[in-house]
Amino acid sequence: MVDLLTKVLVFESGERYPLLVDSRGMPDFYISLFITVVMRPKSQASTLEKVLSALKHLRRWENFNGRVLADEFYDKHLLEQEDLYSIRDHCKLDSEAFESWVAQAESIKAASLINLASLSRYKTPQVLTVNSNHRAIRMGYVAQYLKFLAETVMRKRPDFVTMKPYIDRMIDGLRQMTPRTRSYSQNSGAYRTPNKLVFETYLKVATPGAIDNPFRNPARQLRHYIMMRLQYEAGLRSGEVLGLWEKDIEYGADNNVHVVRRHHDPRDPRSKQSVAKTEPRVIPIADELARLIHQYVIEVRNQIYEAQSHPLLFVTHASNGRGKPISSKAVMQEMGLVVSTRPDTFSGLTRHQFRHGFTLKVKSDLAEQGIANADQTAIVQYLLGHNNPKSQDDYTRVHNQKLAKKTLREINQKRHDNANKADSGNNT
Repeated sequence: MVDLLTKVLVFESGERYPLLVDSRGMPDFYISLFITVVMRPKSQASTLEKVLSALKHLRRWENFNGRVLADEFYDKHLLEQEDLYSIRDHCKLDSEAFESWVAQAESIKAASLINLASLSRYKTPQVLTVNSNHRAIRMGYVAQYLKFLAETVMRKRPDFVTMKPYIDRMIDGLRQMTPRTRSYSQNSGAYRTPNKLVFETYLKVATPGAIDNPFRNPARQLRHYIMMRLQYEAGLRSGEVLGLWEKDIEYGADNNVHVVRRHHDPRDPRSKQSVAKTEPRVIPIADELARLIHQYVIEVRNQIYEAQSHPLLFVTHASNGRGKPISSKAVMQEMGLVVSTRPDTFSGLTRHQFRHGFTLKVKSDLAEQGIANADQTAIVQYLLGHNNPKSQDDYTRVHNQKLAKKTLREINQKRHDNANKADSGNNT
């Protein structure tokens, strides 16, 4: 078992700085040094947390095998080929499932635990595995860290220059074992984006006061309904919805929602921010949706004293954490409750797919209006907040597939009709 926990420091500047600490709250020295020197200058806090997760998984490997790589590297003992295979196979395993398996094995005082160095498809314990993309990203971070660790602890050795090629060879060996990552578009949920009836049914169930609405609290019903409509009708990412401030909603003749990038804003009380990853933009919203948001602010949020200490729009209503910005995990749990009301209809539905649904709906509407493809691309690019028009390819693929099928049907039907006319002419 690994006693390292992720702790996020919030500096006065607003910067979020995650690090791994032990049970006493002491940071892990070399991992913290690696994050500070190598990763922090070029990475956002969310990326740093992914790096720490990968390095925590490497520490599980060290603990399980009774190894301390920093000491071994200092003594000039670099990883052998079988060690690299062992780390590669360990990176396949789901972290929580692996820890659970180790805990169960220890609890029953197993006579012998499997040696990870000899893991194979025949001997691997019954532990969940991660997909190849997850494994590749994890191994990439591990390789970066091992290179840094070896060079750092060996740098003061008089023979460091002669050892450097061996360090490089070790890292190259691990990188050669890393699976190739598939492109985002190949992994995308766009291929699985449901038709608009699924989204409309979800919103119908989640409508405040609906008979099937799984939430008893009217305020909770209203909050969830608004958040999901902002994703489906404005195309916001889930993090962008959770990152909205009260002042980002513009009421009046033109009702708009302003998407603003606020990474490391000191006024945001969250240690783990859900923020806009896309370009700033202003999205028009329906008058009725604007009215519901205003109702939520006046009748719900403004009645919670604790919520007045920060500018975030959507807050927790329960006594536990009352008034704090609602978390992504809480929204996922709420969505799970709605999905459970129609498990067959909503099977596999995710929050991000609402953004895909928004894009498909917009593309269809633009096509019906006869807007040229180039203009469609520019409009969708702005609405999604992409700085590269190619980024929308993943979102519009389903629309293009449907359009291609429709066009082919029309071509085939025309050929069929022409052939029938020709046959009729010959018969006369």
